[in-house]
Amino acid sequence: MTKNKEELPYLMRAYEPVKTESSLLVSSSPYLNDYRIREWVTSQCLRRNGKDNAQTYGIPMLISAMREVQPHDRIDELFNEARRDWPELDKWLDERWLSTLRRDDMASCPEGSIGGIWYKQLASANMEVDIIEGFEPRSSFEYFFMRGVQTHDFMHILAGGGFNFIGEIIPAYLKYGNLFRHLDPELAGLLNAQNTLLTGPMFIRGPLHYPQLFMRMWDLANYAMDVGRNSDPLFLPRYEDWLDLPLEEARKKFGVRGARTIDTTRESAFWDETVDTWQEDETMEEAVAAE
Repeated sequence: MTKNKEELPYLMRAYEPVKTESSLLVSSSPYLNDYRIREWVTSQCLRRNGKDNAQTYGIPMLISAMREVQPHDRIDELFNEARRDWPELDKWLDERWLSTLRRDDMASCPEGSIGGIWYKQLASANMEVDIIEGFEPRSSFEYFFMRGVQTHDFMHILAGGGFNFIGEIIPAYLKYGNLFRHLDPELAGLLNAQNTLLTGPMFIRGPLHYPQLFMRMWDLANYAMDVGRNSDPLFLPRYEDWLDLPLEEARKKFGVRGARTIDTTRESAFWDETVDTWQEDETMEEAVAAE
C-alpha cells in the first residue's frame, strides 16, 4: 500500500484528501453532486444508441435537475449587467414575450418558407410545437430557457440542421458560437450548461461506438460554431411574426450568416443503428467548394 506522495505516480501527486462528515458524495461541483446528472452523463457518454431505450428518454430528468442546480440569482445578475448597455436585450427581457403558435397555424404557409418548412416537419412526425410543457417564467433565466425551447426548431431551419440526431449538432453548436459571441463568457457558459450536457456526450460515445462518423460530427460542429459567432444575436427575434418568409430571405432578415442546408439523414441512420454501414462521401470543405 502506498504510504507517501513520493511513492505515488507523478500524475497523482497533487491530490490532497478532503475530510468530510457527509455520508453522501460531496463535491465543489453542483453538477457532480446531483445523482440525476451523474446518471445522464455516465449513460449518455458510454451507451450505444439502442432501440430499447430512446436517446431522448432521460432528457426530462436532466432538465428538471438542471433547473434545480443552476445558480438562477447569478444568471439574473449577469443578465442585468448585460442589459444596461443593450437596449434590445433590455426590452426583450422586460417584455418576456412568449409565442402561442400551434402547428395548424402554419398550415397555410408557403412551401419553402420557414413556417412551411416547420409545418411539414411537424406534420410528418405527428408532433406539436411544444416539445416540453410550458410554464410562466419568473425570472430572466427562466424566460431565456422557455423562449429557447420555442425557437429551437427555427435554429434547425435557419442554420440548416436536419431534424435528426446528427442534425442536432448544428443548433447546439450554433448556440455556443452565438452566445459566446454576444454575451459575457460566464453568462454564455451558464446558459449553455444544459446544451453542454445534452450534446457533449455525443462526442464521447461517437468515437467509442461510431468512429466512422466522428470527423463528420466535428465538421458539423465547427460549421455551426462559425455560423453562430458570425450572426446577429439569434435569441432576440420574434420568428413567429415572419413565418411566410422564404428561407434565404429569413436568413438575411435575422442576420444568419454563412448558413446552408445540410442533409444528415444518412449519418443519423447509422447513428441510430438503422443501417450497418456509412461512408463519408466528402468533407464539409469539399461540399462547400462544390457549391
